[in-house]
Amino acid sequence: MKANKLSTKLVGGLVALLLLMTGNVISSQVTRAAGLPTVRVVTPEFNPLNETFAYDQLGKYYAAGGRSFFKYVGAGSTITITYLVTTDGTEPAVGKAVSLLVNAPYSGSNATWEVDGKSAGASQNSDAGYGLKVSGVTDSAGKVSFTIKNTNSTASAMDIPSSDTQSRALTGRVYGNMKLVIDGLTDMQEITDLLTFDITKAAAETLPAGATPQPTPSATPSATPTTPAALPSMRLISPAFGPTNSVDTTGDIAQYYSAKTRAYYTYIAAGTTLSLKYLVTKDGTNPLANTKVTLQVNAPYSLSKANWLSGSTKIGAPASDSAAGAELTGTTDSKGEVTFVIKNTDTTGFEAKPLTPTTPAPKDRLYGTFKAIIPGYGDKQADVDLVTFDIYAAPKPAVKATTITCLKGKLKKTVTAVNPKCPAGYKKK
Repeated sequence: MKANKLSTKLVGGLVALLLLMTGNVISSQVTRAAGLPTVRVVTPEFNPLNETFAYDQLGKYYAAGGRSFFKYVGAGSTITITYLVTTDGTEPAVGKAVSLLVNAPYSGSNATWEVDGKSAGASQNSDAGYGLKVSGVTDSAGKVSFTIKNTNSTASAMDIPSSDTQSRALTGRVYGNMKLVIDGLTDMQEITDLLTFDITKAAAETLPAGATPQPTPSATPSATPTTPAALPSMRLISPAFGPTNSVDTTGDIAQYYSAKTRAYYTYIAAGTTLSLKYLVTKDGTNPLANTKVTLQVNAPYSLSKANWLSGSTKIGAPASDSAAGAELTGTTDSKGEVTFVIKNTDTTGFEAKPLTPTTPAPKDRLYGTFKAIIPGYGDKQADVDLVTFDIYAAPKPAVKATTITCLKGKLKKTVTAVNPKCPAGYKKK
């Protein structure tokens, strides 16, 4: 799972995060990994506690050593972003052509921006789905700067967070993701910093303080969105989940999956047996009959640790981030439906029982993510459901008292208890 979220959501990045923490904030850091070119943010500064690369499972899509930060800023703020670009993690890349993708593709960004008089709108789920593409060239020190101005109104912004490290909003989030790419390289060919600005009702500011806005050479608006082709789909139809009994986390994984893929989490009691029925289609409508499909239990990169039993197969935490706990296979019937039966077997480490099915997940979680797969189709080639089950302690069964009759000669006694026994000298009737 690339989220979680599924919710957001999934806490495997703590060790990497601690290695980054050299102070209260991060400014310029240069990381060298496998001699790849690097793109590192110099300013503005980001709090290391807001680094989410591991948490968001971005290592599957970006080169190792990448980082992802978020920062709260007031609506209307002007931000000058300065990057240091290197050829190999050390040597500055001089005169290198780069592009800043404002509201980067697949990021779900919905904040609005202005760059050098040109507007940037929401991102789209396509390779050219940026809000605005801004070109630049690094200077003699390998640095390049871009000035972006937020154009959201205070009314449309989020409430001011309680602290600059408050967790990202699960719903109603207003944000923009910035991605600098070295022209001609893919995400796996450069080590990059991904920057997200969450827009709040705080007063507008200039970041960094006292910065002089930088002119931008050229900006390319995003391509006109086109109607996407109908994709095959694999949807969970039973049990049914929606806004009243689950928490939607699709925004956390949107940039990595097809436009109609969904992600959410819900809660079940330990020991629950799940019967998961999926409907598989060839185009989102017409059933795909007699087709073999796969259900990944404790999906890759989801950091799932729950334990399960499917038939005689015991399933635990995956052996590595890129592996699943298990891959179950099934074949659709004539209606395109297929059912997987799986039982939770956890006995320790439970979460507290949530107040409601839509209660935000706790910091310390026990969960398993289930990912539907139509073999032969990648994450952006099929619309699927990713569902995460958080495990809470099952209520202890009510213990019922029973009554027995005990005899001793002509004497008779009745004993009522959870485990009744006759008094000494008496025999059970």
